[in-house]
Order: sequence, then C-alpha cells, then structure tokens
Amino acid sequence: MKKLLTPPCGTGCATAQLELFAAPATAPTAPATEFDWDAHDVVIVGDSGGKDSGALVHEVCTQADKAGQLHKVHVLHCDLGRTEQGHLVEWPGALEVARAHAEQYGVRFAVRRSKRWKSLWERIRSHGNWPGFFARYCTADGKTAVGRDYVDEAGIELNLGRPIRAGYAMGMRAEESRARANKPVIERHRMSGKGTLRVVTTWLPIHRLTTEQVWEIHRKNGIAHHEAYDHGMRRLSCRACPLAHTDDLVRSAQLNPELFAEYARAEREMGHQFKKSISLREIIERARS
Repeated sequence: MKKLLTPPCGTGCATAQLELFAAPATAPTAPATEFDWDAHDVVIVGDSGGKDSGALVHEVCTQADKAGQLHKVHVLHCDLGRTEQGHLVEWPGALEVARAHAEQYGVRFAVRRSKRWKSLWERIRSHGNWPGFFARYCTADGKTAVGRDYVDEAGIELNLGRPIRAGYAMGMRAEESRARANKPVIERHRMSGKGTLRVVTTWLPIHRLTTEQVWEIHRKNGIAHHEAYDHGMRRLSCRACPLAHTDDLVRSAQLNPELFAEYARAEREMGHQFKKSISLREIIERARS
C-alpha cells in the first residue's frame, strides 16, 4: 500500500456506503441525540476504511476521551474476503487504513469475517444472484452478523454476569439520502431483546456532517484516507458494488480490470445482470472507452 495521505482541499465525495444495521420497525417518539457513555460497557466503531469511517473514529474517540472512557472504544473492520481467483472484494489497503484510524487514537482494533461464509464472493455465488436495494444480504451476512458476533465476543471477554450493553457507531450521514436523513441518531437495535446476550444501541455520530465537513476533519487532524479517493473514487465500498453509482463503477473498472473481468464471467454464468440499469459487460466497455 502507498503512503497514507491527508485528503486534498475541496474534495467532493458523495457516499452511499452500505448500511450495517437496518432500522427497527418503530422509532422512538423522542429520540435521544446525546450518547450516554456510562450506560454502555463498550462502544464498537464500524470502520470500512472509507472517509466517513475516518471522521467517525475521530468523533467517537474525541467524545470518549472527554468522557474519560476511551478504553471502551473498539474499532471493528469487517473483512469481506477474496474471490475465487484471489482478488480482494474490498479495495486493497482498506484494512490498513482502518487500522491506522484506530492506532491514531490509541484504541483497540479488530478484524473479523463471517463465520458462515469464507468471503462475500462465496456468498454471492451460493445465492446465484447479485445483492440489490431489496436484497442486501451482503450487508446482513458480511457486516451485521459479524458485528453481532463481535458484540457477543466482547461480552464474553468482559464476563459481566449479565447481557453486555454495547453502543455500535456507524458513519451514515443525512446528506447521503432521504432515508438516511430520517434515521434517528440514537436508537435501540432490534438485535437486542429478551433472552439475547446483548443490548445494542446504534449511534450515528456524524449524521449531520456534510461531505466537505468530513474532509475538513481529515485535513485538520491528519487522518489517513484511502488512495482510491485520489484516483477519482467518490466512495469506498466493495470494488464492484451493485449499489454504487455507474460512474463510480466505470472508474473502479478502470482501476481494477482483472477483478471486473472475473465478476463479468460470474454475471454470464449466473444469468443475472449485475445492475438492473447496466451490465458488467457494458461497464467494462465504458471503462475501456
């Protein structure tokens, strides 16, 4: 991986990062906006290695330090594994950027992968179709389940004699979409419940930040960012994400031709188009032109 850099001034990067947790069926009538550190045993920060994750780790650790509870913070990177031909599903170096975020603030860093699937690629091939807006099994299996298992792992380690009370901080921002704009900043997650090993509160610390404000946090604090942004990518999800904007997919195909060739072969074999609006073959053709 190349040397980590702070982002250039004026970078505009609208993200559409996949959601880690779905919202519960009903939202509280008067949602809280201030996180209660004393009410939680641990706070897990989901870090994909993207720019929002960098700002997220900064905000959580800054608040934790002021509260004298930095020891409760864990940064978790969910590793999505490799394809059959050995290509990383994520951007190479994303894990290292996430680790750099944790090291900058002196907090615990963990990498975990699905216990059921060796990789997201294996999950896709087993499913026989691509993830989509109404079939986000990629998020459910690759991140939600992994995050839930890590909460349980932390509970066993703490040996509290009761269900662990965990905060789960994510980098979703209101600017990204109307649906995300309507999300409560703090809410009880539906994985909590009677008979479970955990009580989980989801927290969106950077929910109201704009893209420019996110980059400003990076610049002011020397936070590492992934080099893909310097090559024209506006978001850092999987290198070939069916939920990504077509322009981002075309740019990614230019930067990752071998990976996209493998995905295109899978598209033909499964008989399902990568996106409803465009096929991988068309994306690759645009990338070449």
